[in-house]
Amino acid sequence: MFRRLFALTRDGQISVRLDDTMRALLRQATEELREVLLVDEPDLTRRLYPTAYPDDEELEGDYQEMVHDQLLMQRLDGIDQLQASIDDEKISFDVADVWMNTINQLRLVLGTQLDVGEEQVEIDEDDPLATSHVIYQVLSYVLEELTKVRLGSL
Repeated sequence: MFRRLFALTRDGQISVRLDDTMRALLRQATEELREVLLVDEPDLTRRLYPTAYPDDEELEGDYQEMVHDQLLMQRLDGIDQLQASIDDEKISFDVADVWMNTINQLRLVLGTQLDVGEEQVEIDEDDPLATSHVIYQVLSYVLEELTKVRLGSL
């Protein structure tokens, strides 16, 4: 069902072999991630902003206040970079790193919505969230494939 989506090139880049459907999915999903980030719904973004001081609310509040805006700007920049390069046939290792971070953020938010854990879940086609589960699995596959190629370059 799945094929290799990325490969190292002789000129030291990564070949992107995504079809139009996959590129459209990433484009739409990153736009939805942007909306979630800008609305800043804690129930959806809690995995993106993990707790640093679980036993001290004041320290935790100070920490979140200190890092939140910087992390938000980095994430929005990552979305912009992924979208700007989504139609490229080749990407640099730096851009690949941005793709991996952004796709992982997509997975974290979607996984939070779906209450996904470590275990593999069978998808029930009658489940109203079946499409979201499939998208989660596709994003996981894309991330895995890109990570393998990126690690092979080290």
